[in-house]
Amino acid sequence: MRPKRLLLLACGVAALAAGCAATKPKNAAAPPATKTAAKPGNDSDVVLVRIGTETITPRDLNDRLQELPEQYRAQYTTPDGKQKLLDRLVEEKIWMRDADVNGVTKRPDVIRQIEASKRDLLIRTWVNEVMAKNAPPSDSEAKVYYEAHKDEWKTPANVTLKHIQLKTQADAKRVLGLAKAKGADWDKLVKKWSADTLTKSTGGSLGTATRDGGMGSLGVQPALFDSAMALGAGKIGGPWKTDKAWHVVKVESVRPESVRDFDQVRSFILRQMGQERTQTYYQDQVTKLKSKFNVTPDSAAIKNWMSARKSAREMFQDAQAAGDADTRILAYRKVVDEYPDADVSPQALFMVGFINSEEKKDYDTAEKVFRELLHKYPKSELAASAQWMVDHMRTDEVPDFLHADSTGAAPKKAAVKGGGSD
Repeated sequence: MRPKRLLLLACGVAALAAGCAATKPKNAAAPPATKTAAKPGNDSDVVLVRIGTETITPRDLNDRLQELPEQYRAQYTTPDGKQKLLDRLVEEKIWMRDADVNGVTKRPDVIRQIEASKRDLLIRTWVNEVMAKNAPPSDSEAKVYYEAHKDEWKTPANVTLKHIQLKTQADAKRVLGLAKAKGADWDKLVKKWSADTLTKSTGGSLGTATRDGGMGSLGVQPALFDSAMALGAGKIGGPWKTDKAWHVVKVESVRPESVRDFDQVRSFILRQMGQERTQTYYQDQVTKLKSKFNVTPDSAAIKNWMSARKSAREMFQDAQAAGDADTRILAYRKVVDEYPDADVSPQALFMVGFINSEEKKDYDTAEKVFRELLHKYPKSELAASAQWMVDHMRTDEVPDFLHADSTGAAPKKAAVKGGGSD
């Protein structure tokens, strides 16, 4: 029951803070008059369905079909598919008309979203057209870049080797002689002599290493790397000392430093040059447009605006997304401390108590916070909820006020016991 209480209470408080009180839809005027279909001149203009004064014709359905991705159009060319498309268009139109009748088309938040979508579409369309004029880099340009940056395409020298780790130089000399003897079994020597327990089961393998890279269980060992490179592939050498111990080494392969061919890195260079050229071209276009439209920033005003104090509601929203419990508690408490009279301050204080109770299980601290809320904000819509938490938060009961209205407030019939009772 407690997780349910946690979720419902948090949602209720968040809704109250966001000012999400339920509103009744406003009846709008009758939908604007739409054009009446002209007398059919061909089959495309035959009226298939009438919706008041509005009509749906084959031409409308074809236009709607063209809006769909090409791969989906075929499924609407059969008789059954055509009927589905017609039904879909009818549903769209009646929902649109009903939304308009109920004032949805006049809601400020809906209008803002429509304008934002329109803005984004126009900008995206035009920017794509402008950026299409930016020619991609050619192979010859990529070749010039390759020659000028050859150091970037170097593959460092590397060696693949195995070792037998020994505690003393004397043991290492002895094992070196055994390893070089005719018919010697390297793996058996590793199992018998090596003190490196991490590589015993793999024949002492240290893998492939570069001078500055890790050499298996030994870590970075540049001196050992240089010695192995000088020894050469297929050779056994040592004993060599590292910060770990003494080592007898078997070199399996050596690969000297090399530079990758142009064809190996061509696609990467073209992609990198293309990204850089795109960014430069875009910034050049922005600079030209700023000059064209006389963009004049006021640095002092911008500085003041950027350093302006956040509102209580903005701080509350930041607190909601702050992360872990302790961070959110501090953020909600800051709202109360800096804006004690703000409309969201009771909700912020409630959340401080709520997080302590439901997430941290610190009921004593939570009770102090809820009593603080009752003392500071006795007329708050959350006062009854706070009192309930004081009385019942140590139980698994779910309060009646979870069934409150969409503001998240407790029912008005719920009694508030002032500062709470023991």
